[in-house]
Amino acid sequence: MDIVSKFTLASEEGLHNLFLLKKDQLLNMYRGSVQQDVLNEYIEVQLNKKDALRDLNNMSSQMITVFAEDVPVGYVIMKQSLSRPKVLTEQKAINYASFYIMHEHDNAETRASLWNKCLSVTHNYDAMWIEVLQTAPLIPFLESCGFQRHEQSEMKPFDKASYILIRPKMEN
Repeated sequence: MDIVSKFTLASEEGLHNLFLLKKDQLLNMYRGSVQQDVLNEYIEVQLNKKDALRDLNNMSSQMITVFAEDVPVGYVIMKQSLSRPKVLTEQKAINYASFYIMHEHDNAETRASLWNKCLSVTHNYDAMWIEVLQTAPLIPFLESCGFQRHEQSEMKPFDKASYILIRPKMEN
């Protein structure tokens, strides 16, 4: 299978891919734990073209999309954020605001492609961090990449149990 990860631009195609993947991600994250009508409203707000363009055109954000046979199957959005775990206050840190691979494409080759492209962007940072639901299927993979559970939290906007995972800089 042809797997490739690429930087994503704020183009019509890039927005289409982002919205496709983000909708799938949010449905999988919250299906069964949030009322469907509430979840649908939240997804509609999250798929706002104006906000997405602003985020993707922000110099402190980058999006990488992983493709299988030219079909988008996962993505990462990395952001330099002032809001971060206190332990990272004095460090050059980057937040993986989203890290997602569609369930049917979640395999070693897809994960490796996306992860290696992430490392090409983040190798100059002192640390990386991500907040994930405690039920996230990617937790074992992230831990195998060097992320460690730092603290428990509650993910907004639905206050679901989450972990803050931190990966200190290490030799890739």
